[in-house]
Amino acid sequence: MSNNDLDQAKQRISQAISQGAPAYNAGDIKQCATIYKQTARDIATLVPSTFQSKLLQEVDDDNDTTNATEDHDAKAWALRRVFDSIIDYQLPLMPQAIALEDNIKYEPFTATEPIQVMDSVMGGRSTGSFVSKSNLFFGETSLANNGGFSSIRWRFSNIQNWSYAKGIYIRGLKHSKAEEHTFRLILKDAMCERVRIANYKVVFANPQQLDEPLLIPFSETGQMEQMGRTMQGSPNFNPSAVTEIGLMAIKPTVVGEFMMEFEEWGLYS
Repeated sequence: MSNNDLDQAKQRISQAISQGAPAYNAGDIKQCATIYKQTARDIATLVPSTFQSKLLQEVDDDNDTTNATEDHDAKAWALRRVFDSIIDYQLPLMPQAIALEDNIKYEPFTATEPIQVMDSVMGGRSTGSFVSKSNLFFGETSLANNGGFSSIRWRFSNIQNWSYAKGIYIRGLKHSKAEEHTFRLILKDAMCERVRIANYKVVFANPQQLDEPLLIPFSETGQMEQMGRTMQGSPNFNPSAVTEIGLMAIKPTVVGEFMMEFEEWGLYS
C-alpha cells in the first residue's frame, strides 16, 4: 500500500460522507448506509489490512433481508467510525535495509528516566510506563472522557544542538499488534516552548517485525502541531535547539493495551 492509495481512499471517504451525512440528517438512513457500504467495498484494497478487515466485516455482516431503520443506523455509524479512523491514519516510517556504503554513524542516547504525560491532563484515563533497562514502553490507551493517548517524555535541562545529525534511529524495534499499532516520535524545539502544547510528531512502526534499524530523518517532522492539530505555516523543526523528545501511543491505531520495546536508540549521521 502506498500514500497514493491511502490518499485516494481518504478522498472517497470524504465524498461518501458529503453524500451520506446529508441523507442521514434528512431521515434517509438507509441511503446513508448504502453509500457507506459501497464506499467500504471500493476502498478495501486501498487501506492497511487492519482497516480492510474492519470494513469487510461490516459489509459481510450486513443483512439485506431487513429494512429495519435501527439496523441501517447501526451500520451507518459503524462504518463512519472506521472511516474516521482511516482519515486520521498516517502511513508510518518503517525499518529498511541499510547499505554498507551509506556509512552511517550511530550515537546512542544515555539511559535516563522519562516523565509520564497521559491524557489525564485533559480528563482521560490512559496509562503508561517505561522500563529504562530494557527500553520497554507499555500501557493502555482509553477512549474514556475523550482520551486516547499515553506518552513518555525526556525533558532536557539544557538546549541540545543536534544539527550535525540527520535524525533519530531505533534499533531492534518490536511492538504489539504489529500490523495495527503505530507509534509516534515526539520532538520539541525552542520555538515549541513559545506555543502552548506544541510539538512535532513522526509516525513509525515495524509491521513486518524486521531486524533492520529504523531511521527517522528530522526532515520527516513536517509542521508543528498544537494539541494534535497541524499549525499551517509554522516553522520547520530546528535540530539545533532541541528541548524535549518522547514516545507516544495514541488512537486511532492504538486502543487498549500496547507494548513497544527496542534495543537502542539515538542520533544517526
